[in-house]
Amino acid sequence: MAGYLLALLLLGAMLISLYGAFRVELEKSSYIGFIGGIVLGAAMVTLIAVILLVPEKRRSAWVHAITNVNARYLFGGLIILWILAMGFLASFDLSANSVGPPALVGLFAGIFIFMGFIWSVIGE
Repeated sequence: MAGYLLALLLLGAMLISLYGAFRVELEKSSYIGFIGGIVLGAAMVTLIAVILLVPEKRRSAWVHAITNVNARYLFGGLIILWILAMGFLASFDLSANSVGPPALVGLFAGIFIFMGFIWSVIGE
């Protein structure tokens, strides 16, 4: 019961802080960040939904391409490109509000790339 209460308290604190962040963004009359956040969030949810709705038994060409033996080299190269891209983003020395959305997208892209690498190495 205490765990549920803690989870609800954390959810409330997160929603209040998100509301404050969106309110500050909208008060600056800069709808670009607000609309960009909604579009990027919707794109990620759509991508994840498409991936999760593919049946397990059907093997398409792109699934076969990333699950073969040589896919670890593909994902290794993608990891190197991801490191370079995140380093390039960090080299701009932008404010937290400017670098936040691309960094979040990079974070999620890094998760997918690293999981793909693990899947290709273990799945041999």
